[in-house]
Amino acid sequence: MQILVADDSLVMRRLLCACLQKWDYDVVAVEDGAQAWQRFQEGQFPLIITDWLMPAMDGLELIRRIRACELDHYVYIILLTAKSEKEDLVVAMEAGADDFLAKPFDTGELRVRIREGERIITLQRTLAEQNRQLRETQAALIQSETLAGLGQLAAGMAHEINTPLAYVTNNLAVLKREVGSLLELLTAYRSEQNTPVPVGTKPAADASRPEEDGELAWIEENLPRLFDSSLDGLGRMRDVVNNLRQFARLDEAELDDVDLNVAVRSTVEIMRRQSDEKQLSLRLRLGELPRILCHPAKMNQLVHHLLLNAIQASEPGGTIELRTAADHEQAVLEVEDHGTGIDPAHLPRIFDPFFTTRPVGSGKGLGLAVCYGIVRDHGGTIDVTTRLGEGSTFRVSLPFHPPSTKEAPS
Repeated sequence: MQILVADDSLVMRRLLCACLQKWDYDVVAVEDGAQAWQRFQEGQFPLIITDWLMPAMDGLELIRRIRACELDHYVYIILLTAKSEKEDLVVAMEAGADDFLAKPFDTGELRVRIREGERIITLQRTLAEQNRQLRETQAALIQSETLAGLGQLAAGMAHEINTPLAYVTNNLAVLKREVGSLLELLTAYRSEQNTPVPVGTKPAADASRPEEDGELAWIEENLPRLFDSSLDGLGRMRDVVNNLRQFARLDEAELDDVDLNVAVRSTVEIMRRQSDEKQLSLRLRLGELPRILCHPAKMNQLVHHLLLNAIQASEPGGTIELRTAADHEQAVLEVEDHGTGIDPAHLPRIFDPFFTTRPVGSGKGLGLAVCYGIVRDHGGTIDVTTRLGEGSTFRVSLPFHPPSTKEAPS
């Protein structure tokens, strides 16, 4: 481990260096705080021993500058001083010193202080590594939750598209068959027209047979309906694709002025299948809103998670209401369900990552945590009012123009 030593006394520097090198430490020694600050910026020193009183820059100023840096590792600092007054030590601790070593130092005490610093540094490194692994795991779980949500949406979209696709396909099969009959009739009619008919013979016998059998009447009655039904089915598929495109916002900039009501409507249509499966009634009461500056895809993700949470909390046949309104300089979104409500004991934790009251395997507890992160990163607030057994209302407030909109988690 590399140690930086700063002391304006040549004798003290040599004594410190001799002890530390004897214990197999890599030592860099400088004679004042200014030199120590320069060397600190050039290298990486997990442990620093610095004198308090030095020319150019004293030990306290050096410590303050180090603590002001945004480092990815912790620096353990031992202050070398002859001061022993409690007030002086409090000042040094407030500046950021971790430990003290009295002048003149004792070799055994120096060894103990260094070992304690090493232990703290090792614990910090272990904690930093565990935090890194935890962040990676959390990011993977959030990605898994997002993919699961996309899987649900894909299943809903497949259902919404397959239904009109089925009857459009069936209609085209019927049209192909009946148009074939019409073409045969037209061919027969043209053949009769080009063939001389002997006097006394009934003309166009074959051509008139379909009409006598009722085929032409059926075709005349149903052909327009088949075309209308097919066009309606194609229109429904077009609407599904447009809603999906609106929800994903694949062609829009990362930051944009967005109509929150459009986000609510498109998300509701995207999730219509989930609500229909539980026979839920979705009611929209959307007020007039100015456009808000936000990440469009994340805004749709916010509405999606809140609505999905309401659907999961609702009993079959229930009602969910989505409301928007302008409140001073903020847009307000409320999602109200009349479901099971939230136990008061669980309220403080509902926005915590991985907290869920659902059975094991049926949820990761990330939906509301993602909502909280999106709202926070847009400068807004989210809260909930609930009554056990009667339902919950989630209320989101978002500024129309947040001071800074940062990249939120997925």
